[in-house]
Amino acid sequence: MVEDKATSTRITIFGETYSIRSQAEPEYTNKVAEHVDRTMHMIKKQVGLQDPLKIAILASMSITDEFFQARETAEKKTEERENKCSSLINLIEVYLEGNKAEEVFSG
Repeated sequence: MVEDKATSTRITIFGETYSIRSQAEPEYTNKVAEHVDRTMHMIKKQVGLQDPLKIAILASMSITDEFFQARETAEKKTEERENKCSSLINLIEVYLEGNKAEEVFSG
């Protein structure tokens, strides 16, 4: 039987307290909740909305946008690293082939 290592963490988002059951560390769960809370308060201040549901929807859009941008940046960096590695491999192969040719002509 697999042991459930989920813990319950009390968090507050936008004035409402929730009990979140998660396998994540409580510190991490609190950090996520604080980010959501900060984003909701920022949107309320910027847009002037009072409806918590609309604020939550705009906050989820904003957080998802952050995630998508971070993922795109990571994908671009991965692609750049892969291209650099391929270039280095090609350079090494050319060098090794050049050395083999020298051995044949000098031998």
